[in-house]
Amino acid sequence: MNLLIAFTSTRRDGNARPPAKLRRFLASKSLPQAIAIAEQVHGARLAIVPKLERTQKYPGMDGLLTAAANQPLGIFTADCVSIFLSAPSQGLEGLLHAGWRGVRGGILPKALRLMQKRWHCPSRAVHVWLGPSIGPCCFEVQWDVARFFPATRRRHGDRWKVNLAQEIARQTRRSGARFLSVPAVCTRHTSRFYSYRRDQTDARQISVMMRSQE
Repeated sequence: MNLLIAFTSTRRDGNARPPAKLRRFLASKSLPQAIAIAEQVHGARLAIVPKLERTQKYPGMDGLLTAAANQPLGIFTADCVSIFLSAPSQGLEGLLHAGWRGVRGGILPKALRLMQKRWHCPSRAVHVWLGPSIGPCCFEVQWDVARFFPATRRRHGDRWKVNLAQEIARQTRRSGARFLSVPAVCTRHTSRFYSYRRDQTDARQISVMMRSQE
C-alpha cells in the first residue's frame, strides 16, 4: 500500500533548520530520520536521491527527485516557493526550492525533463502543487527582476509585483504536467509561517514529501 505524505511545517512547529530540531520534528511526525536536503543556492540544479541510510545534504542543488519509497525529501523556505511533484502511476516524487532565480531558470521544466529521461515518466503523469510562499500582494521587485516575468508582473508605483505561483503554473501547463493548486496564503501576511521579507529571520519552515510503502 502506498501513501503519499506531503506537507509544510508552521512556526508552531519551530525553526526546522538546526539539525537537532529537524531530527526531533521528523520523529514527532513518525518519519524516517534519513532525510535528503538540498543546499538551496537559488539555482536550478537537481539531484536524484536513492534510499538513504542517514541524512544527506546535496551541495549546489535546489531540487530533489526520487523513486525510493520511504525516502523523505526536504526543502526549507521562508517566502520562496516549495514545489511538490508526484507521479503516482510511476512511483516518483520530487520537491523543488524556487525563488525568482529558480523560476526564471526553469527548475520545474528541468525536473520534468529529468523524470522523463531517467524514468521514462511522461509529463502528463506528473501532478504539481505548491507550498505556502510570498504572494503577488507582497513580492515587490525592481525592473531588473520584473523584466523576466512579462506574463505575471504588474506595475506598482515605481516598482513591480510578480506572481511567482502563477508563473510556475504557466510553466507546468506548458510542460504538459497537471497543476493542482496554489495555497490561499501569503507567508509575509500571516504569522503562521516564517517570512524573511517580514522579519529578516534565519528561521525556516520545512516542506517534506515521502511515498510511504508498507
